[in-house]
Amino acid sequence: MPNLQSQLESLLFVSNKPLSAKALAKLLEVEEIEIKTTLSQLAESRRDSGVVLLEADEGYQLATNSANSTVVKNFLNADLRERLTDASIEVLSIVAYRQPISRAEIEAIRGVNSQYSLRALLIRGLIEKIPDPQDGRANLYQITTEFLQHLGLTSVNDLPDFSQLTSEVKLPETPGLKTADESEPESARQGLI
Repeated sequence: MPNLQSQLESLLFVSNKPLSAKALAKLLEVEEIEIKTTLSQLAESRRDSGVVLLEADEGYQLATNSANSTVVKNFLNADLRERLTDASIEVLSIVAYRQPISRAEIEAIRGVNSQYSLRALLIRGLIEKIPDPQDGRANLYQITTEFLQHLGLTSVNDLPDFSQLTSEVKLPETPGLKTADESEPESARQGLI
């Protein structure tokens, strides 16, 4: 059976959020004091490594060593500098102006599957999932503070007015397509029929 330090390290590695000593003790069926002692030993053994143990109010979490922040930031930014696709930008715009919004609503607006675009935006940290308060099984999407920082905004209210943006957009004309007025006889338009 693996030792307690190894188990704790594995759990903290796979967790996407901090874990409290109490939660770890319950999960591993060990006394909380033993968890705290082992976590202290783990923190000490990892102090100079590339991945360190952080302790905050919410609990314990593994993170990259702050001494390596520049190289880690450069690595992550290289991936983020890759250009977003037009589809991803479209989805990001929909989320920004209609948040919180479900995937089904996004796909209804776009008329196509948006799974790949949503995933790309989640990975880049530009949008986030939140639980749907009306349906515990579903998620909604909203923009993140990182998105606002990227655009140099302090609030969603700083986004350009949507109606003003769309009023300046001219839709292309479709040849052969008649407007509603042109397709009805004159007598119908005047309410005579």
